[in-house]
Amino acid sequence: MKRILKSIKMPEAYYVFIDESGDLGMRGSKYFVIAAIMTSNPTTLKRIIKKLRQKKLKKKIKELPEIKANNSKRTIREYVLKEIKNSNCEIFAVVVDKSKILSRLYEVKDKLYNYLCGQLIDRITRAKNLSKLIITIDKKHTNSLIREDFNHYIQNIIETKNHNLPVGIFHKPSYASEELQVIDFIAWSINRKYSFDDEYYYKIIENKIVNKDNILLWK
Repeated sequence: MKRILKSIKMPEAYYVFIDESGDLGMRGSKYFVIAAIMTSNPTTLKRIIKKLRQKKLKKKIKELPEIKANNSKRTIREYVLKEIKNSNCEIFAVVVDKSKILSRLYEVKDKLYNYLCGQLIDRITRAKNLSKLIITIDKKHTNSLIREDFNHYIQNIIETKNHNLPVGIFHKPSYASEELQVIDFIAWSINRKYSFDDEYYYKIIENKIVNKDNILLWK
């Protein structure tokens, strides 16, 4: 007698890609933005940049290892943001008015950055019933201890409120990740709204931002 094995459906993983816009210096940008794009199918994000290279970019630009919003023309920004708008994804972000950051916190920028990312992850996990979370963040530091401290902090944030949620955290250079290049356009667009009162690009993706009503920290 043959045994019939029923296929077991594995929990669906959600992939989160995180990048920032602005800086955490006492001077510089007026606002600091950390943004995340979440999807169950990261291939859709990869395709945005791949299609952009194939259809929209001139030969010299195609050869660049990384495409960034700050260095792109308006038509490129519009193309990427409209593709994001039409894709199956969700956006989360936190925006900080730097004038409200205590001066002593600038002396521990890595800890401050971890805290802000923790606020972002908290918004994601509260808004979505997740079974597995894979986080990829732009590789900012060559120092492995700083990266490990970040991982430990974020894992603690998740474990405090979602005890059984499996999580993986990866640090990748943005030139090696089309998904991180996509989130760069989002973070840049949000920063344009707050730092320069320019809502044009923000309006394209506004309806994808899940937490737009509580996007500002320390109002």
